[in-house]
Amino acid sequence: MSESMINPIAERFGIKISRKKKIRGGIYRIVTSKGKTFSLKRMPKRVGRLKWIDRILLRIQRNGSLVAWRNPNTPEGRKPYATSRKGEHYVLTPWISGRKPSPRSLSDMRRCGVALARFHKAGHAGIKGKIAYSRIGSWYSALRHREGYIKHKIVKARRNAFSLSNSRFIKQHGSEILRYSNRAKALLQGSGYYQYRRNPRKFGILCHGDGGPSNFIINSKGTYLIDFETVHVDLRAYDLYRVIYNSCKDYKWNFSIASAILDGYRQVSKLHKNDFKLLRALLRFPYTTYLVLSPFKRLPFTKRRLQWALESERKIGPFLKKLDEYAAKNCS
Repeated sequence: MSESMINPIAERFGIKISRKKKIRGGIYRIVTSKGKTFSLKRMPKRVGRLKWIDRILLRIQRNGSLVAWRNPNTPEGRKPYATSRKGEHYVLTPWISGRKPSPRSLSDMRRCGVALARFHKAGHAGIKGKIAYSRIGSWYSALRHREGYIKHKIVKARRNAFSLSNSRFIKQHGSEILRYSNRAKALLQGSGYYQYRRNPRKFGILCHGDGGPSNFIINSKGTYLIDFETVHVDLRAYDLYRVIYNSCKDYKWNFSIASAILDGYRQVSKLHKNDFKLLRALLRFPYTTYLVLSPFKRLPFTKRRLQWALESERKIGPFLKKLDEYAAKNCS
């Protein structure tokens, strides 16, 4: 989005910009002529999906959950989205002032767990009528697809299709990486997952989809969830997995971080044995290695990154043992 496009889009929401700052691609922090601050964000979704996200987040807001979404009772919040001349859709949401939680602070992590549980509780109540945009039944196919991608890269490495150092590393450690993948699929089969997928009405919740320290904001009013382009219906274990993964992977899989998140969640909602079984399956998959092997810009495909990813995968085994111990003590 070029800066020349911002003002016309903002005007479609009935506001005039006095100041603006680019946060990252497709996201701007804007201040209106009346001194109000908003986030103007491109949402790469179809209109039907945008309307669904809007409806369900408004229900959650009415239930008291702290989410950074529009207030339909204000002039600038009456319009759910605006479309640019290029046909791209944008949403205008309040800019939540505060700070991002730090995984180094266990108090912050507990607050994230509490906020996520409240979001899930309100989201379960907010799902009405036909269940739309559900990924409850996609877990096994997603793991299988990602495993297939890893296998494809291993085959290419055997043909020395990459740099010599990358090809050697993948050939040397490919069987170990696939062992983790196979273990994840086995854990999913023994987790009770198939019972969950057969009962989406009973077990489905509104899932943020990409929870982690960067998608929470803490201030004097509480802990807000932000950025909802990945919202869908899923099992709550998926959201817990995303928050734990994104909070722990850069901190050597320190289990105290995960424990704090789970402690916070349990302040609001009970967790059951199958929730932990589902968590174990998702956490065991070599997702960090998958990201390095895929065209993910923030994780370049280098031997150094491959080594870092494999070290991360190896730390997950001891991490899961501690998760089992936690589950034995704290769930029904």
